[in-house]
Amino acid sequence: MSYGKERRVAKRISYICEVQCEGSGISRLATRINDLSLTGAFIDSITCYPQGTILTLRFHIKDILIETTAEVRYSMQRMGMGLHFLDLQPDHVAALESLIEGKPMPLAPTSETPNDGDPKPEGPNIPDVLLGNFAVVSMFDVIQIIENNRLMGTLAVESRGAKGEIYFNDGQIVGANSRSSTGTEALKSFLGVTEGSFEFKRTAKQYPDNIGATSNMQLMMDLLRAKDEETAALR
Repeated sequence: MSYGKERRVAKRISYICEVQCEGSGISRLATRINDLSLTGAFIDSITCYPQGTILTLRFHIKDILIETTAEVRYSMQRMGMGLHFLDLQPDHVAALESLIEGKPMPLAPTSETPNDGDPKPEGPNIPDVLLGNFAVVSMFDVIQIIENNRLMGTLAVESRGAKGEIYFNDGQIVGANSRSSTGTEALKSFLGVTEGSFEFKRTAKQYPDNIGATSNMQLMMDLLRAKDEETAALR
């Protein structure tokens, strides 16, 4: 059997995004992709299906909706499943190659100018509201989902340890406020959140950039380091 060899050969990257799974006789499953390759993905799921099960997947690479069938190749109890893509379209392969291997995306063919009466194409099928619980998904994962999809809006955090909001422009953190602080000081209060809930709401307006960071993950790592140093200084 060559499944293990196939998984080792394909280049994989850590990429977290929402994914919807459907199959014959299977209830619709909404979960997340944990890592991704040109040939398949691993999805986090307490529910696992038998090897050979065929699923229909829908997920986004930036603004591109990927819809493909996939076969369950292996599963890890209460952790997730390894899936092999079966029928990726050429533009979907190009999107994956751009993300995973850094290849440039081919230019879309020029289309005729639509008449005013023609229906306008719909944008990416991303919900306007994203809800969740920090017992299931971490703050870092939530931020990465928002960043990967280049979303603009407000992430409201409700927990015993911290309560407030984080503001995003095109997936980048630009501001925050909590009960008693704003900016990076407010962000520090959200770092240790492991329980409670969150709600992300998309907006059409740009927020003022009060953070000035170029990377969400680097920003969070720098704040973690600063928080550790502050804790050590108090001992």
